[in-house]
Amino acid sequence: MYLNGELQDNEEIYMEPPLGYENVTPSYVKQLQKSPYGLKQAGQQWYDTLLRALINIGFRVTHTDLGMFLLIQGEDRLMLAVHVDDCILTGSSKQLVTKFKGKINNCYVLTDLGPVHWLLGIKITHDHQMCTLSMSQTSYIDSILVHYTLTEAKPQKSPMILGVQLSKDQGPKTAEEVMHMHKTPYWEAIGSLMYLAIVTQPDIAFAVS
Repeated sequence: MYLNGELQDNEEIYMEPPLGYENVTPSYVKQLQKSPYGLKQAGQQWYDTLLRALINIGFRVTHTDLGMFLLIQGEDRLMLAVHVDDCILTGSSKQLVTKFKGKINNCYVLTDLGPVHWLLGIKITHDHQMCTLSMSQTSYIDSILVHYTLTEAKPQKSPMILGVQLSKDQGPKTAEEVMHMHKTPYWEAIGSLMYLAIVTQPDIAFAVS
């Protein structure tokens, strides 16, 4: 998708031709017209290109989330959530969803995977009889446990030890303890749990904080 993002006229970026490129002259470079993956501005250029395309077919971007687009047509609503080149399109009318899938596909070729079941590692389950939709990150949780060698840890009902009081006095005091803590991926583990708390497990947010 990044190759759909075009560089601005005032941007001059050059790169050495890759190995195997035809008619390569030593010491020559090529001026880029597109924004390939790897450029610092590639994500922004793709977003700007996509934004213009979606606005042209009737969508507007929401102010609260620049990755969420809304289209209102009469009594019907369409919502499009975009993350890089993954997107979910939903709305109050199946006909309208189908119609605008075609319009977006005319701009950029889509791979229609049907009803969403997985998105960014999140499992999405529909129960049409109960009219419910649930999200889980079981696979992500399992990968965290394996990564931090916690597969043998005992499950607990509460994410915190009840009544515990944490203080700076519990931190490392000697140089040896500090070195030991530097080797412990504490920040990385907390970051993994923060993503989990934000997406599907808000009940651990307080403990993680």
